[in-house]
Amino acid sequence: MKKADENATLMNGVEPAAPARDDVPETFRQFLYNKKNGTVLGRNGKSWFQIIVFYIIFYALLAAFWLACLTIFLRTLDPKVPRFYGKGTIIGVNPGVGYQPWLKERPDSTLIQYNLRDQSSYKAYVDQVKGYLTKYDSNATETRECGAGDSNDDLEKDPEALPCRFDLSVFDKGCSEKTDFGFKSGKPCVIISLNRLIGWRPTDYPTSSVPEEVKDRYKAGSIAINCRGATNVDQEHIGKVTYMPPSGIDGRYYPYVFTKGYQQPIAMVKFETIPRNKLVIVECRAYALNIEHDISSRLGMVYFEVMVEDKPVVEKKEL
Repeated sequence: MKKADENATLMNGVEPAAPARDDVPETFRQFLYNKKNGTVLGRNGKSWFQIIVFYIIFYALLAAFWLACLTIFLRTLDPKVPRFYGKGTIIGVNPGVGYQPWLKERPDSTLIQYNLRDQSSYKAYVDQVKGYLTKYDSNATETRECGAGDSNDDLEKDPEALPCRFDLSVFDKGCSEKTDFGFKSGKPCVIISLNRLIGWRPTDYPTSSVPEEVKDRYKAGSIAINCRGATNVDQEHIGKVTYMPPSGIDGRYYPYVFTKGYQQPIAMVKFETIPRNKLVIVECRAYALNIEHDISSRLGMVYFEVMVEDKPVVEKKEL
């Protein structure tokens, strides 16, 4: 007899009750199903019933709580405007600059490269620009004609107002589909645009502080564009650049407001004398008083490379 049982006998004058269950260690097989004790995985029928009911109730309440929180959260969102935007947010107040043609098939590449003598080498670029401009015609019925004194200011005041229709005719001379946007003549046209920021509009430079790079083309109310070589060598090779329109992106199409028919304003740059068989790294910047330029974070600017080749087309021989 164990010492603890011996002490209990001396104190109470009775023998300790024998254990009701077999305390012999179970084997794994007996743990799975113990016929003698009537248990499965160590639990009898009543225990299994209680724990199953508990977890059904627990997870039902948990799911109901999660759905209630999600419903409340979604009801507080505006499908047209981000919850947080503007100064102090990730979106910020400084628009980024984008360009086209950017091929989705090569998402990590910023190189525009083709062979003048091979139409198939620049077909993808022409198709990309053509497809990009198609959206300006597809929603024409959801826009309005805006004169010189009109702008998208009405969109912020009147939710039923139509946005201004962007006029593509400014690109008819030199950068149209008829000329394959300059690609077939070795004078490629590149579209420059700004990222859409809710409520953003350009702020004019004071007359005395217009940057020298755009001073001769700057127009109040617009965003001037200037493209140059990224390095000294690139600046020597980039040649003549034509801007369409000369003043850049027309500011009357701002501010951007989330609406079905909004047409993003753009400008085009045409590389008139870019050299053959040389890679030129291009830096394009947008200019307005409230656009900052930061090389490290690429604020207010965009980089891409242009290489116009002029080489004989090598026909592939069939084996």
